[in-house]
Amino acid sequence: MVLLAKPLLKLLPDDKQIKNRSFLEAVSHLPPFFHCLGSPVFMPIKADISGNITKIKAVYNTNPAKFRTLQNILEAEKEMYGAEWPKVGATLVLMWLKKGLHFI
Repeated sequence: MVLLAKPLLKLLPDDKQIKNRSFLEAVSHLPPFFHCLGSPVFMPIKADISGNITKIKAVYNTNPAKFRTLQNILEAEKEMYGAEWPKVGATLVLMWLKKGLHFI
């Protein structure tokens, strides 16, 4: 598990911004890990994490320059969704992904 976590454990830059490209690349190694375990017990976790990664990646891919960091997505969605934020969009997906990562 340490080998899987190594890309996630890089120090944050001084501006504390997490780059989406690096983050998505790091977390994309988790679903194959659960597949290797082989047990059907882990399949719901694998599916949930995979779905969350796909949804965040879809938002990032709409405009990689604009959504360079996770913070960029959160700020844009806060403005776009207003009172519904943070219970919608990639922000909600990111919260569920965070819960999944904590579970691991």
